Amino acid sequence: MKINFRFTATAVLLSLFIHIQTVSAQVGDSELGAWYSYFFSTQFDSSEFGVMGDVQHRNYQVGNDFQQLILRAGLTYNIKNTPLKLVAGYSYFNSGTPGEDNSQSIENRLYQDLLWGQKIGNRLLFSHRLRVEERFVEDQDFRTRYRYALNVKLPLNNAQLVPNTFYLWTAGEVFVNGQKQTGNNTVNLYDRTWLFGGLGYEISKSFRFEFAYMREITEAATKGQLIVSLFHSF
Repeated sequence: MKINFRFTATAVLLSLFIHIQTVSAQVGDSELGAWYSYFFSTQFDSSEFGVMGDVQHRNYQVGNDFQQLILRAGLTYNIKNTPLKLVAGYSYFNSGTPGEDNSQSIENRLYQDLLWGQKIGNRLLFSHRLRVEERFVEDQDFRTRYRYALNVKLPLNNAQLVPNTFYLWTAGEVFVNGQKQTGNNTVNLYDRTWLFGGLGYEISKSFRFEFAYMREITEAATKGQLIVSLFHSF
């Protein structure tokens, strides 16, 4: 199977740029939110299988106003002689409501990923993720969602992402709903776009840290998020 990675990356970046222009007149939320995340991954010895997941705490504001708690883990499988990795897993979401309303809702979610990476030139690192989600949201009908994420890293003080390397990174992710009816409500097929930009540091072979700003874009509004993430491989 041959995939034109360079064409795919260029097309996605172009579509994200066009999308930004079409939503530039939307109402913006002036409150800066914050997402604090821990990502982990491991590979079983002498096996193509492994485990990966994350724990995230999200706030509507940097220091308070609970938005969401996410617990997620999946079984991974590296397809031999290819850059492809498959993931199948489960996620738990506890979502709050902005402002003084303390009500919360629960979502259970199954997901499947297709991951692959590529290197363009001597330093530019691309990673791609296709995700399918089966969503069981409290007081809503079962529904699905489809996501594509593109992440690009540029090492700064070294040619490779080795320990003690700083890097710039940017990313975008597009969400598309599989159904418009959720029970009592109707949603658009286009759900949202996330656009990231920031700085990372490869601490060691096991740890790296990223700090970034993210703009979340929906058809109704846009909102800024501070992103603080720790990645752990073992």
